[in-house]
Amino acid sequence: MVKFKNNLIKILVIILSPVLFYACDDNECIDAPDVSAIEISVNIERLDKKLYKIPTKNDLAKLLAENPAFAEEFLNISQYPNPGIVVDRYFNLLNDTNVDSLFIEVEQTFGNMEDIQHQFEDAFRHLKFYYPDTKVPEIKTVVTGINHDLYLSDSLIIIGLDYYLGLGGKYLPRDIPGYILKRYQKEYLVPQIMLMYSNFYNKTNYNDNSAMADMVYYGKAFYMAKNLMPCTPDSLFTGYTAFETTDIDEHEPVIWASLLENEVLFETDPYMKDKFLSERPKTIEIGENCPGRIGRWLGWRIVTKFAERNRDIQLPDLMKMEDAQRIFNESKYKPIPY
Repeated sequence: MVKFKNNLIKILVIILSPVLFYACDDNECIDAPDVSAIEISVNIERLDKKLYKIPTKNDLAKLLAENPAFAEEFLNISQYPNPGIVVDRYFNLLNDTNVDSLFIEVEQTFGNMEDIQHQFEDAFRHLKFYYPDTKVPEIKTVVTGINHDLYLSDSLIIIGLDYYLGLGGKYLPRDIPGYILKRYQKEYLVPQIMLMYSNFYNKTNYNDNSAMADMVYYGKAFYMAKNLMPCTPDSLFTGYTAFETTDIDEHEPVIWASLLENEVLFETDPYMKDKFLSERPKTIEIGENCPGRIGRWLGWRIVTKFAERNRDIQLPDLMKMEDAQRIFNESKYKPIPY
């Protein structure tokens, strides 16, 4: 699962929750500043290439010593009485014929990763526009035999590329339901990372346990990610299919009315909130075709409406706002039936 760190705060993020960087069609682009003059240097260190057929255990031990976050967060090296145990096990894994085929698939799927690098560059240019003091994190790629997917901190991103080979991959991550597994594809990689990266800027009132507060928090995350990647289709942030996206767009007033009818907005019971906000294949309380996490999507709608009505409030100021009730009230969100 994703491991997410912010200085001394360690949070497990379950946004497995969501790029083929589609052309800007179907009005997917939003208004965005011209960031072409902003200089950004994004380097992706391909540790996976160094790991492939690494010649000796000593070489592996040296590589792990040079990459302590990888050794700890992906291999849990501190949990063993002797680091040599991890070196032995991982070396044997890397020389397994099945893992050998994973390296080949990774190469076929990702190639030189120029497209991924360009997506990161564009996203961090936009981030630097809004936050001039932004420092681009180190980005490293690895292969672990589909044992770990992602580690994220404000200074380091480690990507387990073998987790993102798509539904057509020879080997798939275990124990992940299909509605989540579909997001483990190359197309979703950068949008989902930037969605999670917004957590470093997204402030909230932790004393407000209402569903509305959660909805607005997720909505701010989606809103920021979209502004960092302004021509990325919304579906690659939400993880919804084309049918689901069209369907919820068309039935937004019905979805909203259902939340009001179920008195969800100010609900604080975690079990009740989970029905509308957590990872589920469907939100059956609304309808059999309504996808899970629909409350997060509605939160995005609310935050977008707020931003449209308050154009003097810039993205950094919006992300610092902790008062979800204010954002909701001033958004005047009320979808109109077609």
